[in-house]
Amino acid sequence: MRATDDDTPLKLAVIRALLDWRALPESDLARMTRPFPLVTDDLRAMSEEGLVEMEFSGDEYVIRLTRLGELFYEQA
Repeated sequence: MRATDDDTPLKLAVIRALLDWRALPESDLARMTRPFPLVTDDLRAMSEEGLVEMEFSGDEYVIRLTRLGELFYEQA
């Protein structure tokens, strides 16, 4: 039997914040999901799954929620 990490609570916390704000800089999003350690790799994984979009602006990424991310949140 193999132990795996379930990152669903982190995904839901990110999506919950983005539902209110629609788009947030990575640093603000990390503060809003504080009990969960959020790193760029987590956001990249969510982007590869199609849950969020990442756009580099200034000196950090701006994260936007996709329709697939909204559907993921509704199904959870």
